[in-house]
Amino acid sequence: MLTNVVINTIYILNQFQPKEILMQKKIYFAYGANTNKQAMARRCPKAKPIGAGHIVNYKLKFNNVADIVKVEDHIHDVPCVIWEITPDCEKALDRFEGFPSLYRKIDVEGYIGCQYNTDYKGFAYKMNYSGFHTPSPYYVKGIRDGLKGFWDEFYHDDIDAHIDQAIIKSFRQSERFTVQPRMVGGKQWR
Repeated sequence: MLTNVVINTIYILNQFQPKEILMQKKIYFAYGANTNKQAMARRCPKAKPIGAGHIVNYKLKFNNVADIVKVEDHIHDVPCVIWEITPDCEKALDRFEGFPSLYRKIDVEGYIGCQYNTDYKGFAYKMNYSGFHTPSPYYVKGIRDGLKGFWDEFYHDDIDAHIDQAIIKSFRQSERFTVQPRMVGGKQWR
């Protein structure tokens, strides 16, 4: 009799465990280095990709690394990968992203693929510093490959155009705000 009670108790507890674990999981929108499957497998082995999607009302920019900027129109949506993550994954991502000093967490909304009716709410990392700087080609290649690994080949040109546009804008903005180099030499060196 006692054995049956123990078995039934274990069965009942195991029934509720997935629901409790599910409540702890979060939706994470990745638009930079964490779009890459292999990199996420190393950083967050328990993360599960929901799919390729978009972050609504944001546009991509670069300040050496990827960042997003809020816009008020629905024309600009950032291509991303939507992940389901555990609390351990979130801790690993916090370390990787330099949270809370380099990046902070913001609530965002998005959708899978081009299906505007598949709404997801979750979080993304947003840089704490403003500015524009062009990223390294190696970093950009990782983002391109990451996004293209989730999106159908039909969308690859759109992904490239979206990233190229953000790089060009970042380059133009960084050139615009570059401080002129000071001339070194003259009387102070004699």
